[in-house]
Amino acid sequence: MENKRLGITSGFAAYFMWGLLGVFWELLSVVPAMDTLAYRIVWSLVTISIVLTVQKSWAEVWHVIVTLIHNRKIGWIILSAFLISINWFLYITMVTHEQATEASLAYYIMPLMNVVVAVMFLHEKLSRSKIIALTLVVIGVIILTIQTGSLPLNTLLMAASFCFYGVIKKQVPLPATISLALETVIVAPIALVYLFLSPHVMTQDGPRITILLIMSGILTVIPLLLFAVANKNTDFITLSFIQYLNPTIQLLMAVFVLHEAFNWHKVIVFAFIWSGILVFIFGSFSSYQKSKKAFKP
Repeated sequence: MENKRLGITSGFAAYFMWGLLGVFWELLSVVPAMDTLAYRIVWSLVTISIVLTVQKSWAEVWHVIVTLIHNRKIGWIILSAFLISINWFLYITMVTHEQATEASLAYYIMPLMNVVVAVMFLHEKLSRSKIIALTLVVIGVIILTIQTGSLPLNTLLMAASFCFYGVIKKQVPLPATISLALETVIVAPIALVYLFLSPHVMTQDGPRITILLIMSGILTVIPLLLFAVANKNTDFITLSFIQYLNPTIQLLMAVFVLHEAFNWHKVIVFAFIWSGILVFIFGSFSSYQKSKKAFKP
């Protein structure tokens, strides 16, 4: 019971922090998005290196690297590093260009995109509730496309990049600290070269922005570690409910803190998305309850 309470508390804390990050990136809007991404990668590596040093886990990291190379799975880690970097870049770009509501929409869509991937690549069957949920979400995306005059590519790419990142994580499960360390090590050289060539200097916008850029690494690592604790101590269905806290907070921050327009067009789009999510949650909960009964002795 104590472990489950710890898992739920950690899950809420992780998703709450992720939800608030939109406001944090908005504070860095004076810095070009690509530079912000590069600083985030570099300072994340510094932060996770300190964590691993405190934990005395470098020997384990080296063992994991050798094992991944031996098992020919290192390519998946390289791909996951680039996928999460794409996701970070899109999110930073959208939030700093007054598209935080569209960014939150991506995280609402993402769980249902996982279902599509499971059907296409893992050959899982769609239940009736999932078909209805996907239909409602597709209608929402179509309406958004008609209203804006173009397909919301950034929103869909954000959802897809994190979706496939999650698929890889399931294929190559690693402890959160080691996973983040490997991913940042892979992309950090590119980030460092970019920062070396970029005309932007970290200190040029004043000490406040400099401190925020350094903090970007800490704010990347902490929620990930909290999520690792939640994932270990919480059942899947509970964590599935908690995950919607992230985009909900993002949406509220976008409307009430960043003052983005949320007109009736967006209300209609989100109404379809939320309806799809409710159907999806209800169907998932029903399936979970049935499976629990089936396995009872």
